[in-house]
Amino acid sequence: MFKNLRGIRRLTIAELLKDDETTLEYDTPVRFAGAREIGQESEESTGTEYYDNIADIVTEAEGADTYKLVTSVIEDVIRAKIEGRKYDEELGAFSGTPKKKPYVALGFIGTDTNGADYYYWVYKNKLTGGNETHKTKDNGTESTNLEWEATSIYTAHRFGSENNEPMKYYKMKAGGPVTEEKFFEKVFDPDGQTAKEARAKKSANTTK
Repeated sequence: MFKNLRGIRRLTIAELLKDDETTLEYDTPVRFAGAREIGQESEESTGTEYYDNIADIVTEAEGADTYKLVTSVIEDVIRAKIEGRKYDEELGAFSGTPKKKPYVALGFIGTDTNGADYYYWVYKNKLTGGNETHKTKDNGTESTNLEWEATSIYTAHRFGSENNEPMKYYKMKAGGPVTEEKFFEKVFDPDGQTAKEARAKKSANTTK
């Protein structure tokens, strides 16, 4: 059956704390903002080598993925997290000090026109953009949102369940043994305990 994409929700963010071959660690995910649009572009190129007057070898190169995000205006405490700046909760004040941006993971749920949901975690991103625009009130209903660009690269961490390969993102169709709450409770690790329990549960149901 043919389908298109229509729908997005639960845009979530988590700071990357440690990324090496054996460890991938994040802080607790929090809601980022209301999501209006997320679009992915992949940087890929090919080259052709000629021998004996014919095209004989095609080489490939892969760069970063870029995600274009359109969101609602975010809370200052979230902006401080993604820009590496300070938010004073007692005063409700945000400090525009020099940025020290961490890598972050982005999670969200996309929906197709058949009503199927897909869960995503994009593991290692740097975010740019998010500039605010304030306009005078007039007799219309126009308001402003935020636009971002997330540059996504492979993790240094290698996943045993993925043939010891790094990953840029992980996508899972809803309705399986991993619930929405479990998928977004932490940045989902396909080698982690939740994944192991889900595989065991599905295997047990299959053998009945």
